[in-house]
Amino acid sequence: MAKKVLLLSLILLAAHVGYSQVAHIKGNAPSYAGDSLTFQTYSDLITYNEEYLEGVRVDKNGNFKGALRVVEPTFVFVVLGAQKGYFFAEPGKEYTLMLPPKVPKTEEERLNPFFKEETFQVGISGCPPTDLNYLISAFDESFNEKFNAIAEESFKNKGKVKIDTSVYRLDTIGGKQHNAYFEAYKKYRMGLLNHLTMVYKSKGISDKYFMNQPILYNNPSYMELFNQIYDRFFLFHNGPSKGDNVGASIGAASLSRLKKVLSKDSVLKNDQLLELVMLKGIYDGFYEDNFSRKSLLVLLDSLYFTTAIPEHKAIATNIREKVIRLLPGYFPPEIKLYDIKGNLVTLEQFRGKFVYLNFCSVNSYTCLQDFALLEQIYKKYGSKVEIVSISTDSDIQDLRHFLSKKPYKWTFLHYGKEPNIIKQYDVRAYPTYFLINPKGTMELSPAPNPHEKLEVTLFNQLRGWDMM
Repeated sequence: MAKKVLLLSLILLAAHVGYSQVAHIKGNAPSYAGDSLTFQTYSDLITYNEEYLEGVRVDKNGNFKGALRVVEPTFVFVVLGAQKGYFFAEPGKEYTLMLPPKVPKTEEERLNPFFKEETFQVGISGCPPTDLNYLISAFDESFNEKFNAIAEESFKNKGKVKIDTSVYRLDTIGGKQHNAYFEAYKKYRMGLLNHLTMVYKSKGISDKYFMNQPILYNNPSYMELFNQIYDRFFLFHNGPSKGDNVGASIGAASLSRLKKVLSKDSVLKNDQLLELVMLKGIYDGFYEDNFSRKSLLVLLDSLYFTTAIPEHKAIATNIREKVIRLLPGYFPPEIKLYDIKGNLVTLEQFRGKFVYLNFCSVNSYTCLQDFALLEQIYKKYGSKVEIVSISTDSDIQDLRHFLSKKPYKWTFLHYGKEPNIIKQYDVRAYPTYFLINPKGTMELSPAPNPHEKLEVTLFNQLRGWDMM
């Protein structure tokens, strides 16, 4: 009997532990009937790598429900057409989400890679005043009003602003709830305000908010201030020095030398913060032309293998995956798309040939002009160079109709089944071109367009590979 009671207790405990690692969501949103909603978070707040949490289907009556696996208060977002809602999910809690009426993206918005959805905090039915979402909503409503007013005054007066003392009363909002996450959220929001008004300069902000302070990897307020203070940190700390400096350390791809240089800053005596700043600096460095990307990659790998901090290994992995996917010498993101006949096409099928990959729209005048030149290239080099055009038009029927009028012979694919391919290839304008070599690795990123002496480039590439 005692064993049965013990077994039952263990089962109930396991069920409770499992439940406590989940935040339950539900709601009724008739305008989304039949849609699938994908709830995500960011696996880190340096790369902002998106991480899937849960997908739910909205039934014909507008009802939906699901469970989000979270182990701590977590920033959660869901893209809703032209809008992007967010809230904070805590393990063991249930949220009845109040989604706004659906606002689909226009075709222009969908094709614009720079388009940003309108962001809002999702309403929660019956949300008590003690809930994290209630506290953050109440704080942000007042904070954003003050922040925007100060930012506008700062812009008009070239950085000179008079501080309304009422700003500092923001810090009293929710003060009696003793919610550690919220208190930190407020603290670093106020840090942003202090930085904007230059109450403290960057060094002062660094000393006040980061020296000997816990690192809050998953608190967006903490990480927003961190990303501002340590933005392009390597570049601004690469001044001339009789001894070592940041540039020399990166050039030598020496992690120990770089740590030694940066740790001269009193704030960075803390190894954990030092590593996080290095990760931020390495990430920023890949998007600048001031340091060798090869050296930065060596430093990143060295940090990954030497750090004892799990969060830093995860961030290093995210940085590596994000920056190498389009670098020459690495395999590009996988492509599995369909042509107008319904055939599945992959890059693997073209192994042994060069692939001139381009992202286009049959509604783009520039793309249409390029197609005429690509036809000539295809006729001349088609036996050795496969041209693959990925159509980003909203409906595959647009592509079918276009090819019925202009029956070009090279490979045309439609991105509809894998829309994330646009993000994976970091497409910011149409058309965008890449050249993949016969081994399947990236050769040129980006590659020249057909107007930029493409034929000369292809001739030299083919000759180089023939001589290997």
